[in-house]
Order: sequence, then C-alpha cells, then structure tokens
Amino acid sequence: MKVLNMTVGAGLGAAGEANDERCDSQDKMLVASDRRTVILLWLAMLALCVFFACVQPVWSRVDEAQHFHYVQYIVENRVLPVEGKTFISPEVVDISLRKDQWGWKPAGTISTPSRHDPDSWIGVQDNLDDEYREAWVRRNLWYFSYEAMQPPLYYLVNTPVYAATPGDSLAKLYAMRLLAALLASSMVPIAWLFAREAYPGSRLVTLGAPVTVLLTQGYLLNMSQVSNDVLAVPLAAASLLLLLRIVARGLVWKRSVLAGALIGASLLSKMTTIFLLPVAFLALCLLVVYRRELWSRALLHAGIIYGTVTACLFPWLLRNLVVYGDATGASAARPLMSSFFRSPTISLDTLRLEELLPTYWFGEPVFPFPFWAYAWFAVFSIMTVAAVGILFYFTHGEDQNRDARIRVMFVSLAFILGLAINLLLPFGSGIGGVPGRYLYSLMPAMAFLLMFGVERLLGRLKARFLVEIMLVWLILWESLNLLAYTQNR
Repeated sequence: MKVLNMTVGAGLGAAGEANDERCDSQDKMLVASDRRTVILLWLAMLALCVFFACVQPVWSRVDEAQHFHYVQYIVENRVLPVEGKTFISPEVVDISLRKDQWGWKPAGTISTPSRHDPDSWIGVQDNLDDEYREAWVRRNLWYFSYEAMQPPLYYLVNTPVYAATPGDSLAKLYAMRLLAALLASSMVPIAWLFAREAYPGSRLVTLGAPVTVLLTQGYLLNMSQVSNDVLAVPLAAASLLLLLRIVARGLVWKRSVLAGALIGASLLSKMTTIFLLPVAFLALCLLVVYRRELWSRALLHAGIIYGTVTACLFPWLLRNLVVYGDATGASAARPLMSSFFRSPTISLDTLRLEELLPTYWFGEPVFPFPFWAYAWFAVFSIMTVAAVGILFYFTHGEDQNRDARIRVMFVSLAFILGLAINLLLPFGSGIGGVPGRYLYSLMPAMAFLLMFGVERLLGRLKARFLVEIMLVWLILWESLNLLAYTQNR
C-alpha cells in the first residue's frame, strides 16, 4: 500500500510539475506575443508622428517659432535667451514671410507685421499704463523670443540636431521635428509598462493602454512639432512609471535616486510637470498607510528624491534669481503673456475649461480636425463608462487583493492630483489657459484608468465588445480626420 501511495503521489507530483511548466510556457508565449504587439504599435505611432511632423504647417501655430529660436540662440550665442529682452532672429522672420504664418491663426488670416527689421524693435516700456501696454504687446509680441523663460533641457538636447543639420533654418526645423516624433512615440512602451505594473492580470488593460495612446490624435499632432512638451511629457510619464514601481515593489535607494533624477529632468524641460513633486509624496504616504514602510524610512527616501530634484534644478533656479530676481522667470513672462492670456483671478473664463479634454484628444490650435466631434462621441462614451467603473471598484470593495488595490489607488489619486495642480497653476503664474496638452504628462495614468474602469464595470467580455465597437468608430472618423487635415492644413 505504501508503494502504491508513493507511486500515486509521485505521479500526481509529476503531473503537477508538468502542468506548472505548461502554464509557465503559456505565460511566456503571451508575454512574447504582447511584446511583438507593442513593438508594432510603437512603429505605427512613430510613423504617424513622422507623418504629422512632415505635413503640419510650419510654425505649427503653437509657439513653434519661439521654441525654434531658443535652440538657435543657444547654438549661436552659447548662452540662454532672456525673457522680455531677446528678440527672434531674421531667419525666423524670413520663414514667417515665406509661409505667411505669424501667430496662432491660420496662414493668411492675420495681416503681415510692418516692421521686419530687428533694428526697429524695442522692448516693452516701463511707463505704459495697463490698457496701452496690453494693446502694444498684442501688436508686437510676435518678435519677442517669449519662450525664453522656459527651462533649458529640451533646447540643449536639440542643439546638436540644429548644429549638425545641413541647409537653412527650414531644414533644421524639420530635423528637430523628426527628433520630436521619436520622443513622442516612446509613450507607447511607457503606457504598456505602466499598465502592466498597475494591473498585470488583464491583457485588455495592458494592451488597451498603448492603443489608447495611439488613438489620441491631438498627442500625435502637438508632440511632433518643436516644443519643450516633446521632452517634458515622456520624462514625466517615465517618472510616473517609476513612482508606481516604488508603490508596487517598495523603496530601494537606487530607485529613489532615479525617480528624483527623472522628476528633475522633467522640471528642467517644463515647469508644468511640477505636479510630480506632490505625486512622489503621495507614493511614499501610500506605502506607509498600507503598512509597507515605516515613516522613518519613507522620510529618508523623500529626502533622497527631493534632494536629487533640487540638485538637478539648482543651477537653473540660481541663474533665474540673478537674471530675473525670481526663481522661474515668471515676473518677466507675466507682462508679456498675460496680455493674451489673462489671469484667472480676473476671469475664470480664461481657463477655457470646456476645451480641456477635447484639446487633449484632438490637439491645438483648438479642434484642427474637421470631424473631431464624431470621434469625440466614442471618446466621451468610454470616459463616462470608465469613470463609473472606477467608482464602482472603490465603493464595492470587490477586489480584496491589497497589492492591486494600492497600485490602482496610486494611479487614481496621481491623476486627480496632477489634474488639480495643472488647473491651479494659472492662479499662481498670473497667465491664464490650461490647454489639453498640459495633461499629456498624465497620459499613462489616463490610458490605464480608461481601460481598467471599463473592464471593472462591464466585465471582461462586455468590456471587450464595447472597446471593439468604439475602436472601429474611432478609426473610421480619425482616418477621415487625417484625410481632411492633409487637404485643409
């Protein structure tokens, strides 16, 4: 009998091991398949970004001339431009004349400025009253290098591209756009890694997140032009991924140093990514609340993260204190930019909240795609279902898995915190407006929450059916958008 029991036990053990090996083999095959899918999505994303880089209007109507000049100025002068004092170059004016593009309006809809000679340009006079100063700035802002208050990292990254590209300024512009397209496409693998870290048990979520990125037409358009958003957005997205990894896997000093470096690099690209500072604190607080770390250890790693951020920012902040008398240059930017974008303390209408989510999905200038409203129907439907699904997840307590709970909690709170801080920034800067592209740094969280919320509310099969219907609808109207855009740009 003992022999029989041993034989049966050995047989069952062998069968169990064989079954485990088959499961492991299937899991590896699924991961390999997902990786191939993500690579294809990445290549599709890159191709679309390159397409927009090549076909969208020169100067793109979203401050591209001033961003381009920032790079040119560094290459030619070996110093950073100064807000309110540095003017754009004759080469930028020449392209503006050739393309008849001077501002945020389509070519030909604004009269050509009369003074093209830089010798005739002057700075804003100190003795002007508010009303006359505003009128003067509205007529003359175009010849200022008004993006000079921006942090320098994006422009320094582009200086080798500018210097190495043969030909005139127009050739250099397109070379910098191609770099932008490459940087923008990195959001596909970042979104996939983010979704896998947040909720690895669902392929609808992990593969749906990068597909969502690919279908965000405004991102494709606005991130394939010369703009510091192009570097700030993927750096901030990578920072969110690393903070999520800290929440999921715990505190390690190397991870904290890297998180601080990524956040610092994000802020050195664009200050709208400042929401990452409280999000990092949120990550540490959740570890303590869920009793995964002691307060003492969390505070130690907070010091590591914020100390690294400070080390990254210190030279630029010190330079601003010397040049402008404040840490960010806001005091020099406000007299120029507030003439176009008034402080929300004067009127909340300047925030243009009704444009926030539509421009996130379909880009700037406001609604450049003729059929955006039809595609918006699918997007709004998915967003509504996802919001209800996330509320359902947290209020019904259906998932007792604490590991999953803390990750989803972090992503949800990080998104809410990032959105809130971006809405509050204009109150501090005195410059109104919150365009949808300011939220692109939150794109991995947004893409994950959309797919996760839909699946939680409807269940996997119904969610997949809904997503497939909306996918067909979006592809139809976004394809028509592309065709119309190429004809009417």
